[in-house]
Amino acid sequence: MPKISFTTWQQLSQFHNPLKNGELDTQAIEIRQDPLTGCQSILNEAFRGKISFAFPQTDYDYLHRRMNETGDQCFMCEGKWRLTSPRYPEDLLPGGRLERGETVLFPNLFPFAPYHAVVMVGEKHGRTLDQFSPSLLFDAFSVCLEFIKRCFDADPKTPYFTINANFMPPAGSSIMHPHLQVIGSPIPSTHLRVLLEKSLAYQRDKGSCYWTDLIETEKESGQRWVAQFGASSWFTAFSPVGVNEVDAVWPDKSNFTQWGEDDVRALAEGISLTLSAYHELKFSTFNLTCFSGPLGKSLPEFRSFLRLINRQNMHPHYRTDDFYLQKLHEDEIIVTPPEQLASFIKGVQASHSR
Repeated sequence: MPKISFTTWQQLSQFHNPLKNGELDTQAIEIRQDPLTGCQSILNEAFRGKISFAFPQTDYDYLHRRMNETGDQCFMCEGKWRLTSPRYPEDLLPGGRLERGETVLFPNLFPFAPYHAVVMVGEKHGRTLDQFSPSLLFDAFSVCLEFIKRCFDADPKTPYFTINANFMPPAGSSIMHPHLQVIGSPIPSTHLRVLLEKSLAYQRDKGSCYWTDLIETEKESGQRWVAQFGASSWFTAFSPVGVNEVDAVWPDKSNFTQWGEDDVRALAEGISLTLSAYHELKFSTFNLTCFSGPLGKSLPEFRSFLRLINRQNMHPHYRTDDFYLQKLHEDEIIVTPPEQLASFIKGVQASHSR
């Protein structure tokens, strides 16, 4: 029997609809609740007819124009980062930066934590979501992991690290050039703290790990299951915290100090597939966070995991996709039902393997 149950509430809203000649319209609303955090998301199938307004498709002419207009001023392009980017102290990183292939890691000029690094993802200034190869992402996440382990070796009192990305301005990026951000702090972020607390409470109540139970339940159901990459399990979120959320869990690793090359390769392959699927859905932006438990501790209740979501598309007059419902109520709107999204991504994976 599945160990995790997924809670939903069904509601109805009735009104005379001018779009249907004033006839009485009944719309079904489904409220979904995340089984760990209790956060809710809302699905109204009728809203999907409004998606073209709420999420206008990517304007690729505009996107490429912005790429061309911003390339000359980009401090990362054409090797300019060698002269313009900061360096870490030699005792932390010999040479002050980390390089691998087309990727390089250096400090953020305006850090939000004691350790806050930027990783340039490739020399190409602008990319669409189908241009993130597994090999490029492997190099980028490899330097993230090396940096994290070096920081923890030098400063064991700073155990909380995440790997993050804002891709394109609608996702919060101040530059067009693809990059990641690594943040390390003595204290966890608010969301990570909640996840750690809820995971511990689940283990004390159920006598098992929520994250491995979640994998087992999703795999058995199959409705939201996407793929297995290495030891990592990939599926769409039942109650997403953002648009088109895809999650991954590493069932044998609770923190980044336990990761090896195979885990990084699995991360790169899964993200590359998901971004390709987002591209086929005509999306052009994303946020991601890869979470870890406290470094150096093997917590039985927690596992490393990833959240990957879409944001508004590149469009001349894009609107924000966060408003009071998300920011103040922490309720998310479901644009594509997670079960349909999982099926779509599996179809993309099958087409790529031909």
